[in-house]
Amino acid sequence: KWYKHIVFFLVMTVAAWSATDITDGCYLPDDPNTSYLHVTADGLVLYKSLYDIGGFQFNIEGATLNDASGGDAGGAGFFISTNTGSGLVLGFSLTGATIPAGCGTLVELALDGEATGISGIIVSDATGSALPFEYFDGSSDDVAGCTDMDACNYNADATVDDGSCDYAE
Repeated sequence: KWYKHIVFFLVMTVAAWSATDITDGCYLPDDPNTSYLHVTADGLVLYKSLYDIGGFQFNIEGATLNDASGGDAGGAGFFISTNTGSGLVLGFSLTGATIPAGCGTLVELALDGEATGISGIIVSDATGSALPFEYFDGSSDDVAGCTDMDACNYNADATVDDGSCDYAE
């Protein structure tokens, strides 16, 4: 019986440790239909894209925008412009360059305060056609636990098997 309690404690501890902030665009969700943007509190705009990115526009929430530069947009030679009054960030290429499909840091923001989100997301391909992007706030509906109904510690609420299943001997 004590074994179950230890296993449960370890699983909950690992789950708590894994609920840390997203620090890399490659940690954003895998979705075959949608690409994602995420902003860290300190102003890194992370992306996970199914498509090559030809341009982007969004508004930063929760902080005062001072400037934007760098990231993969800067590396691709994008022109990056900001409107500090509205929190608007705009990026595009004057040469037709794109940011390849994948994940990483789209752009780095200079902020006063901590960013809490992104709104008004518009992302396009090299021809100006809109791409399906959403803001990912870092939360997940996944519940880790034992999903095997034959296990002693089966969790009916679990949606993701975390390998913690315990079986009677």
